[in-house]
Amino acid sequence: MTEDLLDYWLRIIKPLFPANAWVASSLSGSDYTIQIDWKLESNPQRQNKRSRKIDIIIKEEVIDDYLTKTRDERALSDIKMKQWIAERYNHFILDQDPDTSNSTSPDKWRISKDMLIG
Repeated sequence: MTEDLLDYWLRIIKPLFPANAWVASSLSGSDYTIQIDWKLESNPQRQNKRSRKIDIIIKEEVIDDYLTKTRDERALSDIKMKQWIAERYNHFILDQDPDTSNSTSPDKWRISKDMLIG
């Protein structure tokens, strides 16, 4: 069930980012991490330049709590998660150092249980 949930979250989160986004997910201990970055197309001289990486971290207790919710509560949590990520993305600085080809350290976005309470 947890793997199905993690795949589902990946499917609802991915459309919030550019179509060319590279997305990978992994389990790190008991936490789930979604890593996202994409090729920046704003500088023709730097065609391989990538955005800063985003690590969306979902703690184990968030997963456990979500699995105990009703269908309606889960739907509300999904909406809240997407809104929160979209808001973070709208204020995300794509590239802090435009003169280097390597991006800076990942931006870590932690999803907490409190954020998804419905």
